[in-house]
Amino acid sequence: MDAPQQPVTDTTTLTDQQASQVQQPPQVQQAPQPPPQEQPLPQEQQLPQEHQQSIDHTPSENFRMVSTEDTKPKPSYHNGYSSDSYAQYSSRPAEYSMPARQPTPQEAEQARLTSTSINYQPPPPAMSRPSSGLSSGTERHPTSQQHLEPSQRNPPAKNSVVIKVGMVGDAQIGKTSLMVKYVEGNWDEDYIQTLGVNFMEKTISIRNTEITFSIWDLGGQREFVNMLPLVCNDAVAILFMFDLTRKSTLNSIKEWYRQGRGFNKTAIPFLIGTKYDHFVNFPREDQEEISIQAKRFARAMKASLIFSSTSHSINVQKIFKIVLAKAFDLKCTIPEVENIGEPLLLYKSV
Repeated sequence: MDAPQQPVTDTTTLTDQQASQVQQPPQVQQAPQPPPQEQPLPQEQQLPQEHQQSIDHTPSENFRMVSTEDTKPKPSYHNGYSSDSYAQYSSRPAEYSMPARQPTPQEAEQARLTSTSINYQPPPPAMSRPSSGLSSGTERHPTSQQHLEPSQRNPPAKNSVVIKVGMVGDAQIGKTSLMVKYVEGNWDEDYIQTLGVNFMEKTISIRNTEITFSIWDLGGQREFVNMLPLVCNDAVAILFMFDLTRKSTLNSIKEWYRQGRGFNKTAIPFLIGTKYDHFVNFPREDQEEISIQAKRFARAMKASLIFSSTSHSINVQKIFKIVLAKAFDLKCTIPEVENIGEPLLLYKSV
């Protein structure tokens, strides 16, 4: 049995549209490929020749012209690149990245020395020690201050001491005159009567020690007795003063002493008679009576007895010298005067 005959298709009879459908298969849409990642070159790998040629022939204003000197062989770096290839390699930022070059040990040491020299500050020059005059250099002696400059020598430190001295007694007996005479060296017969408390200071220097006398003068009126603590408290010495020409002022010393001692029992007491320049003109009997009574009071008070005159500068400076000697238990060479008719000065036996 004969096989069925298949119809023969003549390709020449196909139309142009059918021929195009047969020759052009359907196109498959491909997904976009990501841009290739830039791969860093290894440190010892040379740049391909084709890239070097493309770089050398790429027109750009950022590339330098190659001169005849550039064609000469130059020393290469430790990473294998010549100076020209290093410049060409670093001038292509889009495709290649230059790996960080590690400094050589010599360069690192040079950089360290450079930074040290910038920050280094030389130490201050040491003071040269004066030669001892000996031939041997092993023995050392302390530096004497006589070889130093005056500004380098240590000035002697001065001590400062304040001695408070209180002055009490009846009114118009010459307390203010005595204070002004000692501090300022002046004397005025017409002083205004003290109302309340007067205060003055005088500083003297003895053996690198500054001694300041702080003198407090209390007005003699009875209404100012309430200010007596201000004068007597913390006083090193208290001067109980009276007028040699007025016996009543000597009798008032008992009350002044009792009240003053009530506020300060440790102060050194002094019994001071003023206006001796007028007292010396009194009759002999009156002088003896007042002098004997003053000595008796001084013994009872355990106080030094001194007659003074402000207008004639009698025993003014000596009063405060004796105060200073007794305050610091110093030896005083002022001679005593104990004859009646003379300005009495008794302090050693107290």
